[in-house]
Amino acid sequence: MSGTVVSVDLWGTLISYGDRDAEAAWRVREFHLALTAFGHALSAEHLDTTVRAVRAELLDEQRQHGRQIPVPEQVRTIVRRLGIDADDTLVQVLTVAHTHAVLRACPQLIPGAHACLAALSAAGYRLVLASNTLATPGAVTRQILDRHRLTDHFDRLFFSSELGVAKPQAAMFHAIAEQTGAPVDQVVHVGNDWRTDVRGALDAGCRAVWFNPGRKPSRPEAPDAALLVDIPALVQRLAPQSTPTAAPEASAADAGR
Repeated sequence: MSGTVVSVDLWGTLISYGDRDAEAAWRVREFHLALTAFGHALSAEHLDTTVRAVRAELLDEQRQHGRQIPVPEQVRTIVRRLGIDADDTLVQVLTVAHTHAVLRACPQLIPGAHACLAALSAAGYRLVLASNTLATPGAVTRQILDRHRLTDHFDRLFFSSELGVAKPQAAMFHAIAEQTGAPVDQVVHVGNDWRTDVRGALDAGCRAVWFNPGRKPSRPEAPDAALLVDIPALVQRLAPQSTPTAAPEASAADAGR
């Protein structure tokens, strides 16, 4: 087997973002309960507006610059914007609500996810997950992966919250290459976001395949597909890989030794 590694994005590539309104509503409700219990009476409308605005700003900063903002810093930014001087205990309480809200969104598998990963594995590629996390750290993301039976497809799981850097920073892709022992040009990254997944991978010296379910205009820098089941053929085109030969079955005589 060659050293080719296929790294696959998670959100928007293998699973949907789910009901983001339900996620936001649950987060705001839990924040409101906790803040009230700590003596900070705020209107739900003000809280909702502030939480959504801060999350949008931090997400944009991550996608544009690859900065991995620690979750406690995210929470402190929210409460500071609310005019609250939060102590460590309040931050810890709010962090639980902040990191687990995504479970209320009920993210679902994108059609073809298992078939795509199985085909890549069958072709002999080593698979790793490469996921940016913001409010959803690796511990919570692993629950989602397990729920959708995705975990066992991968040799390694790379989360930006654990690496301390996020896509599109080259450092994230270089960490994947280094920790899998593959040359960076033997890493093929698959993802749905042009900037963080495709442009980030290419700028880092990797190859890339664009999962393009919205059927946006194709670009010459990387092949694209609207369906996950078409991804393995594109990976094979970029990094030809023979299907690994199965080990011969042991003879009866060998079995008795």
